[in-house]
Amino acid sequence: MLEQDWDRFERWHRLLDELCNRRGHIDNALLASQLCRRQGRNGQDEFNAAGKSLRNWRLGRHVPLRRNFMLLSELLDVPADPELSRHWNRLYATARGHVPLEDSEGPAVDPTAPLPARSASGRLVWAAAALVAVLAAAGLCWLMVDPHKDLPMIGYQARVDMLVGETRLIHGDRGNCDGTMVPGWNKTAPRVPESRLGSFSDGGLARKMSNFCNAVVPVRAVKFTAREPGAEEVMLLEDFMKIVVRDYRASRLE
Repeated sequence: MLEQDWDRFERWHRLLDELCNRRGHIDNALLASQLCRRQGRNGQDEFNAAGKSLRNWRLGRHVPLRRNFMLLSELLDVPADPELSRHWNRLYATARGHVPLEDSEGPAVDPTAPLPARSASGRLVWAAAALVAVLAAAGLCWLMVDPHKDLPMIGYQARVDMLVGETRLIHGDRGNCDGTMVPGWNKTAPRVPESRLGSFSDGGLARKMSNFCNAVVPVRAVKFTAREPGAEEVMLLEDFMKIVVRDYRASRLE
């Protein structure tokens, strides 16, 4: 895209969406993780909130406050293109006057110039428009489906306690942080050991919180079926794990 082509975008959220796509952020997961890291936040709730905010910004439902606007500018490398930067700031200032601000403490600041005060009638008009936007957003939320939301959630534990006959997803092999390139079982199996206490097998697709990605990502799940009582230590997907299997009848006697 040539520099002068940035002018064809007349709405800030459309320019944001185009930049996200061009920078490889088709899915908001990686960008949400980067925002959380820059803000010093690492919880799952914060990650979910960042992803929701990004969806709202890209759809034009809300405009970010200035601190988040500046973070987006850096993460999307806007300052590297002076023409883009000028258009980006100009559209943001315009959007400030037409789209509800994100929910947060403190007002956002215009990066270029202060906006004129609105009349009482103007405030009523925009309040009504904001209400319509909120109601529309509530309706659209029913249509927005996370493609991975129904996958089982698993987590790595250094010790796994099971009963004979029990089957459980105990680990997962991720692909890229953006949720793509989830490995098939043929790629994961060579990194799965043999066990004298049971058997490992393909657990299908699941979700796991990745510390590396700082996000919940889809993974190839590793399933373990316990067959013999005992304890053993294994290296599963390059992670240490101790598996303890107890006999069901013996556990009842205890």
